[in-house]
Amino acid sequence: MRVSVLSLPWSSVVVVALGACGGRAASGTVDPAGSCATDCTEPEAGAGSASSALGGAGGSGGSEPARSAGAGGEPIAADGGEAGAVGEYETGGASPVSEGGMGNVSDAGGACTNSSSRFASEVLSHSFGGGQNFNQVAGFPKAVFGPPKAGNPDAVVSLGNGGWVVLGFSGDAIIDGPGIDFTVFENPLPAFKELATVAVSDDARHWIEFPCRAPQDAKDFGYCAGVSVVLSSPSNGVDPLDPAASGGDHYDLADVGVTRARYVRITDRADLEGMAGVFDLDAVAIVHAECP
Repeated sequence: MRVSVLSLPWSSVVVVALGACGGRAASGTVDPAGSCATDCTEPEAGAGSASSALGGAGGSGGSEPARSAGAGGEPIAADGGEAGAVGEYETGGASPVSEGGMGNVSDAGGACTNSSSRFASEVLSHSFGGGQNFNQVAGFPKAVFGPPKAGNPDAVVSLGNGGWVVLGFSGDAIIDGPGIDFTVFENPLPAFKELATVAVSDDARHWIEFPCRAPQDAKDFGYCAGVSVVLSSPSNGVDPLDPAASGGDHYDLADVGVTRARYVRITDRADLEGMAGVFDLDAVAIVHAECP
């Protein structure tokens, strides 16, 4: 949802934001023991070949993401977005796009450098879906890098219906600490949610999903992203790394049995259509980082 903030009743927004369960399941944590592995077929390798990701939107009834071709290839559906569902992702021969331009992802895995980032700073691959396409040309990928920008309707990129994006942090990683480990920022209104499934990986091949099955008008959205309003912006001094103040949807790696993740994949819910069904990505922030 993109809207001018001048007309919003922000006192109401803050109350709703602080009360929303956001990315956390209201009923408690997910039991990783209930997870299941998905058999995967190895994609054909080739320099510069299109990437592919396994692990669907996790929508109601297990519907799969739209298979629309785009830069970065197409998603291949997993079985319903269960927590712990394992999928594979092949980067082909393409280099990711980062804040500094094109470059290869470091395989050092934990070697903190000056470029390590607490916010999403590189796009490994993506595939935009149909429908709403705001900022996909003029703003992508820059608009999804760096901290969230609450109240700025131009600081987001619409993934499109069933679209997805894989984000990295310039060599930094999310680690499992006490409580919330990372936050995904969209720009929903209190009564209007635009939902997506969030998955994490340490190698950009094998993915673990936080399940997102709730319909757009649900009372409990479980682990769906696109639920809680964004409260942090560089212009207002609200710390984007403080889950108690930042707004957005919060995730604990322990809820899906993961201890470390270098990449985050966000997949728009393909089963939700129209304006209500397109996720507008603002930012992703690491709360517990391997490179503080």
